Formats: sequence, C-alpha cells, structure tokens
Amino acid sequence: MNATAPLPSMSPQLSTRCALALLGAVLFASLMGLLAWGPVGYPAQTDRNTDSRTVLGLVQGWNVLSLLPLFAATVVGTVGLRRHRAGGPRRLAWRLFFGAAMLTTVVGALDHLAPGDVGFLLRQVATASVCVLLSLIYLAERLGPRWVTPGLLAAAVASGPLGGLACAASAAWLGGPDVRWLLWLELLPVLLMPLGVWGLRSDGLRPRDWFVALLWFAAARVVDAADGWVWQASGGAVSGHAVHHLLLAGCIGWLAWRVLRQRPDVPPATREELAASQRAASLTTSG
Repeated sequence: MNATAPLPSMSPQLSTRCALALLGAVLFASLMGLLAWGPVGYPAQTDRNTDSRTVLGLVQGWNVLSLLPLFAATVVGTVGLRRHRAGGPRRLAWRLFFGAAMLTTVVGALDHLAPGDVGFLLRQVATASVCVLLSLIYLAERLGPRWVTPGLLAAAVASGPLGGLACAASAAWLGGPDVRWLLWLELLPVLLMPLGVWGLRSDGLRPRDWFVALLWFAAARVVDAADGWVWQASGGAVSGHAVHHLLLAGCIGWLAWRVLRQRPDVPPATREELAASQRAASLTTSG
C-alpha cells in the first residue's frame, strides 16, 4: 500500500496542556535567569532620564509632556468601557487594565516632576500590575475565562505592590533594593508573544490586533532601554524615554480602539469551535 496514514492530531485537552506547559517553561526559565543575574538595584538618578530640560516651567518637561498622549489613551479606554458594553467576559479585566494604566501615567508624571527613589519605585510597581493584567487578558482570550476570574485579577493588581514590598524589604535587610521581581512582571507581555497559545482561537481581539499592540509594547521597552543612545543619535533633540511614552500611547490607544469596536453581543466561542481551533494549533504547541 502506497497510501500514508495521516498523523493523529492532539486532543483539545492535550493541546491546551502543551500550551500551558510551554508557558510555564518560558516563565520559569526567564525567572531563573533573572535570579542567576543577581540583584538589580535602582539606576543612578542621572541614568534614569537623559533629558532633564525644563520646559514650560516643568522639570523634565519633555518627559512629562510626552505622557499626555498616553494619558489620553487610557482615558479613552476607561471612559469608553463605561459607555459601551464592550469587552465581553473580560470587561472587568479591561476596565482594571485601563484604570491601572491611567494611574501609572499619573505616577510617572509625578516621578518626573519630583525625581527620587520613591517615585521611581512607585512607577515600577504600577507598571508591573498593568503588565500582569494585560497578560491575563491575553491568556483569557485563548485559554478560557478562568484566567480573568476575580481572584486572579486581584492577584494581578496586588503583584506590583507585593514586588514593591519585596524591593523595599531587600533595601532594608540586605543592604540594597532589588527590582528583579518587578522587571520580570513588566516583561510578561513580551514573553507571551512566541508561545503556542498564539495559534489558539480567540473569542476577543484578533491575533493581528494583539500582534500590533505587543509590537508597540516591545518597541517601547527597547527604546526606553536605549534612552541615552537615542538622545545622542538625535543630537539632544529627544530622549528614548520620551519616545517610549509615545510608543506606549500607541499600544494602549490601539487596544482601546480595538476593544471598543467589538460588538457587545459577541457570544463566547463554543466548545466545538474551541476544540477545532486547539486541534489546528496542536502542531504549533508541540513544536
């Protein structure tokens, strides 16, 4: 016989378990990498923001003014979800996300106006919670609403403050602050991009929507890390941190627009549809 028997496909349950196993492996490996790296303290004040020019009477004026588009994007998301029944079963998670992002923008502005270690830590704490919330929403759209239960959402909101407490405890008892836990939380959205769950069917935003948003986010992180280089390359015209704010505004503005364009009456995916999509994604999750 010349006919070749088709390879058996994974069951939906096994496909989901493979995605979860891959997720756990990536998160564990990244966390172990940070632990092996050693303590990460606060950057020197001169290294946090290259552009310290006063604009319109504002200290670090361009860094503060570049937060305005980001603040506007968070307001659009927060107010829009109050007026429109969008977001589906993840509506509460989206509201928490946009609200936390708005708070983070305010904290960031205060930190730029009065730079200091306390403001820097509070900004990292708020950013960490926002990133965890976004990661849970991403997983919920592919692996089920159990990822945005009230308990997990409360844990996501608390993750940033707990990381801040760990950092403060390290400063008090070990002789120096350690922001590794906060850095790991802030990297979660980027770590989710290469996972097999990308191929699973989403009953919320389209894969292209997430790709654009996470691309904005990843670019913002890279530019922020290259703050001084951007400052030098632009001849002192703009810093990487200010561009980072604008890229984050693009990320959150895009998410707000796509969420608010969802039909409020879109039903969740049926078990049969999820099973079919998980079988189609089995090759992705199995490598």
